[in-house]
Amino acid sequence: MSSLMPSGWITRHCPACPATGGTALDLACGKGRHSFWLADRGWQVTALDRDLSDTETEQNTGIDWIEADLEAGHWPLGDRQFDLVVVVNYLHRPLFECLRDAIKPGGTLLYETFMAGNEAFGRPRNPAFLLSPDELPAMFPDWKINAFEQGPQYRVDVDTPFAVKQFIAACKPVAEHDEIIM
Repeated sequence: MSSLMPSGWITRHCPACPATGGTALDLACGKGRHSFWLADRGWQVTALDRDLSDTETEQNTGIDWIEADLEAGHWPLGDRQFDLVVVVNYLHRPLFECLRDAIKPGGTLLYETFMAGNEAFGRPRNPAFLLSPDELPAMFPDWKINAFEQGPQYRVDVDTPFAVKQFIAACKPVAEHDEIIM
């Protein structure tokens, strides 16, 4: 179990793992805080990051750890699909179409990252790594948006903002010809 706490957005909006098992992708997993949390809740987790050297990968052998550079120009997971995809504090816009494809019909996307305005509080400051207002729902216009928030973030014990973020919890639509297997 990782000592790092998972994001409150992820813990609030994560669906329960199906009784028959569910697959989850933790994209740009960092040290694996969400990977460990998901695995502890029954998900079969694939955790992907460009550098896993600081990740305690031996703590949970049930997690499929993959080291790959997401910005190298190719999607390292091929046509694999997941019931749940989690992305926290990472933005590489060319991956949005890959994310859309990587989620099974009826599956869930939980995404949280920095947006314009964050440059006043710290990194990232580069506009290439900051979402525009309402950008996440615009990237998934045909999906059911279960929850969406954006704007300054406050710590419970501090009454001043510390970051500007955007959050989405969205469900991929099921077409008539698609079959949900959970």
